[in-house]
Amino acid sequence: MAIAFRSRRLFGWARENVVAIAIVAVAVAVAWFFAYVTLVHTPSMGLPLDDSYIYLTYAKQFGRGQPFTYFPGGGYSAGSTSVLWPMVLAPFWTLGARGHALVWVSYGMCTALYAGVAVLAYRLVFTIMGRVIPGLLAALMVLSIAPFTWCALSGMEVAFASALVIATFLMLATAKTVRPSKLMIACLVATSLSRPEAILLVGAITVAKAGGRVWARDLRGTAWWLSPLIAPALWLLANRAIAGNFFPNTGVAKSHFYLPGFDWTYWWDTVDVLREKLVKFLYRDPASPLVWPRMIAWLQLIGSVRILLWAHRDRKWLPAILLVVAPFVLMFAVVASSGLWNFQNYRYIAPALPLIMIIAGCGLAPPRWLPAQIDLFEPIIRRLWLAVTAVIVVLFVRAGLPRLRADALLFAQGAMDTNTQVVTIGEYIHRKLPDASVMFHDAGAIAYYGDGKVYDMLGLVTNHQAGIANNGPGSRFEFLESLPPEQRPTHFAYYPGWLGSAEWFGPVLLDTPLRPGFEPRRMVGDHDMQVIVANWDHAHTGERPLLEHPGWAVVDRIDVADLASERAHGWVGRIGRRRFGDPTARWSVVERETFGVGLVIDGGRTIRDGGERFSVSIDPNKPTRVVIRTGGQRAYGFNEAIIEPVTLRLLAGDQDLGSVTISPPDGTFSELTFKLPPGALASSHGELRAEASGLYRVFHWFVLQPE
Repeated sequence: MAIAFRSRRLFGWARENVVAIAIVAVAVAVAWFFAYVTLVHTPSMGLPLDDSYIYLTYAKQFGRGQPFTYFPGGGYSAGSTSVLWPMVLAPFWTLGARGHALVWVSYGMCTALYAGVAVLAYRLVFTIMGRVIPGLLAALMVLSIAPFTWCALSGMEVAFASALVIATFLMLATAKTVRPSKLMIACLVATSLSRPEAILLVGAITVAKAGGRVWARDLRGTAWWLSPLIAPALWLLANRAIAGNFFPNTGVAKSHFYLPGFDWTYWWDTVDVLREKLVKFLYRDPASPLVWPRMIAWLQLIGSVRILLWAHRDRKWLPAILLVVAPFVLMFAVVASSGLWNFQNYRYIAPALPLIMIIAGCGLAPPRWLPAQIDLFEPIIRRLWLAVTAVIVVLFVRAGLPRLRADALLFAQGAMDTNTQVVTIGEYIHRKLPDASVMFHDAGAIAYYGDGKVYDMLGLVTNHQAGIANNGPGSRFEFLESLPPEQRPTHFAYYPGWLGSAEWFGPVLLDTPLRPGFEPRRMVGDHDMQVIVANWDHAHTGERPLLEHPGWAVVDRIDVADLASERAHGWVGRIGRRRFGDPTARWSVVERETFGVGLVIDGGRTIRDGGERFSVSIDPNKPTRVVIRTGGQRAYGFNEAIIEPVTLRLLAGDQDLGSVTISPPDGTFSELTFKLPPGALASSHGELRAEASGLYRVFHWFVLQPE
């Protein structure tokens, strides 16, 4: 009897959830197909993005009981874009899913969340429209969007964040009380910690709801609605206090606001242009990830109206308005912060794509009313409506299948490339160099499999480093040169051309050339990543003037392109206005020359807009020589060629301290001297200003006074 009763209950549950079960089956089949294609092309399962292994590394550290660190003893690292995603994976590491097994766990979790997004899309459309078929069609459209599938299964937080955002809207749409339930609070907290731009949605929800409670003089209800903001606030404050920036290091590495040459006119122009490009591409271009973009645009418009009509009828204005605007909030947050909306198969805007399909699904639902004169035919018309929309969606899914196959190949290509390069290097380091300190630029799989001390030159997982990387090869060189011996890496894991200067490279221990590709699109950065022994023989070669100044000693110096030296002297150089997509090589250079004193290497910058400003420490009662090191090559990659002589004047306030003529560079360093009499600067910490008639390059300023 008990078995029969349980069987009836199970059958009843399956009958009630047959649509959700069917959706899950389709999602699992798609995920299985991606895994199958991957395993056809590479011996072991892999993830297509190295960033996915960053999350596995954080999960490993959480599992070890060392949360928010990136390697044992490494201290706090603000490199996890999603706070919660590595926490979800961490228990599996603790329970024994070590090494490559955690890759399968990540893929399995992503598959479950991918299916969950589709089921939640179905539930939300059903809740708003009250009909099963439109919800099912919306779910199928979600599963047909190839870039969303690719991103959701890639090991990133995309499916996790998408599921939480949709679950939040579903809970708001079905809420019965004016105060949040414990489950609602937990969902809001989790959503805010799933992805930085989700904080905007959670903030809008909590502030709007709290405002309503304030209006009703319900202070306890106000506090409950504001409580979900505590967790993200603590996270942001911890980042700011320890890592120096509120948002994760990714925000510093890729955001407009931290890049050299940034100003607000650049930001406004760039955001305006990219916003227009995004909208046109998404809704008009045949290559749009939406498959039939113009149809989706119309369905999204119709669905938005239908959702607002539902809000008017059921008094659900907040979830309705937020659902309508949420896709644009998520996409424009990316445009406004970094501009990289089409980066790596649209992974930054991928969470917005299911929301678009949910709104479009609402647009597919038959109307709730029909003209009175055809009441007798209403059931027929409704069935006809559903039949036509079902045919449209079937054709839509069919049109999406070739793109799903193409993205399955892209997924396999990415997995093969990560296995070939970063996974191979990580395993080599773990096996051959367990005590090494490795500096790299791809921070994921090398750290995860290598499991040792690492330093991320790009600054994604290493605090305070992204600004140095963004300032180009000269700044990277100067930073490495400034490291004390005990902090220097013993090895590099690098594409050799990416550092911008090869002086720190010794013997190559391992090459990882790419295997021939089967998919023209590749996510990998370069052909051959190498494990290279670090060589520090050329450190500190350019820190004194090249010319002799008998009887004079260096009392201060500004090492241009060395960010620490620039900050210490309040150095501000007019290096030019940023353009979107400018490479880091535009912002600093490295020059190397051999003189009688031997090899001299120095980093410097191109001054484009007329000069510099900096402070120096001197004895104002002594005469002073201020020496500028300039010259170098006439042209560097991504830097303008200098072909005209330039007049450079040195000033202290309104006082003209002299001028020199900088000849066009001829391939060698050139040092020019300003001679200042005693009292030229009124205090021991004087500010100097250099004004130039044109472009010039500067590598160093030296300040000398009599010994």
